Amino acid sequence: MKRRLPIDPRLLTALVITLAVIVLYSAAVAGANRYVKSGLVDSTTFSSAPEGYKVLYRYLDELGFAPRTLQQFETLPEEGSILIATSEPLAKAVTSQEASRLAEWVRDGGRVVFSGPFVMEFARAMDLQVGTIYGQEIELRPVMPALYVQGVSAAKVGSARLLPDDGTWADIFKDGEGSAMMVRSVGAGEVVWLADSYSFSNAGIAEADNAQLAVLVAASRGPVYFDEYHHGFARGGGILERVGAGGQSALLVFAIGVALMLAAYGRRLGPTIGVAETPVARTSAYIDSLAGLYRKAGARREALQALGDGLTRALTRRYGSPVMGRKRHPSAGEALEQTQVLLGKESIAEEEFVQVAGMLARARREVEGIDG
Repeated sequence: MKRRLPIDPRLLTALVITLAVIVLYSAAVAGANRYVKSGLVDSTTFSSAPEGYKVLYRYLDELGFAPRTLQQFETLPEEGSILIATSEPLAKAVTSQEASRLAEWVRDGGRVVFSGPFVMEFARAMDLQVGTIYGQEIELRPVMPALYVQGVSAAKVGSARLLPDDGTWADIFKDGEGSAMMVRSVGAGEVVWLADSYSFSNAGIAEADNAQLAVLVAASRGPVYFDEYHHGFARGGGILERVGAGGQSALLVFAIGVALMLAAYGRRLGPTIGVAETPVARTSAYIDSLAGLYRKAGARREALQALGDGLTRALTRRYGSPVMGRKRHPSAGEALEQTQVLLGKESIAEEEFVQVAGMLARARREVEGIDG
């Protein structure tokens, strides 16, 4: 017959709770990582991936242009340029209200730079009819002089090309398949559209004269705002949307921890622990009465020993040790020393006994703070 190992139920419960917290935390972190990774491969300034725009953001910052991130779309900046870059469909869908808000902002004199083909919701709100195709990733030379190509002899563009439906666009870079970069006015504002996000990306900004082109396009009119709101890095709406994926994971784990803590407080593990019994200390009255009995019986040595032990215990209880007590009460030390002298004699005279016993009693009352 096999012998079963005893299992402490309290230990088993603690292990189960610990494992549950670990599993839930791992699930929350995995979910957050999937969310963040899905956003970071796109053209966001928070990404170091080849498709990211972190290099451009830091480059503009080092040049003194003080770029900023736009993490809410409720109110747009008073001036400057908004750069909306994407190498794939935006993580946060563009609403009709947001597209109309940007279109109105451009018509009132704002400037928007599209980098990539996945911005059609914004384009339609401005009544811009543009198609897209994909060709070859080659270097192109500017087809017309413009502010954006000063000092730029060639740009390494990606494979996307734009096909506008009318002749209101001015082509800056173009080949036989379509336009790689074009510009047009919208009301009092301006739209600059790069067909592919590659030119300004971490992987492409060092190619040809792409860095010069990126600076001229992004920062030619006041401060530049990188749209991070539609990449999922939102600072608008409700509290859960504001804290982001990492904050949501932390809130989930915190809520689980609070629930487990409340459950632990509501349920006792094992039987109650009894109150430890404390031995009753012998009082001064008990010691004095015992010494009196010894004295009446002629046991002067035993009576002095009982009085001395009582004084020593009183010093220990109040000060932690007899040595510390003697430093605070020199009279107690003197009484104990006289007691040892008498106990060392073969016989103790009545007069000596009375004198030393009185010293011990007075020192005991002094230590315990008893008047009289």
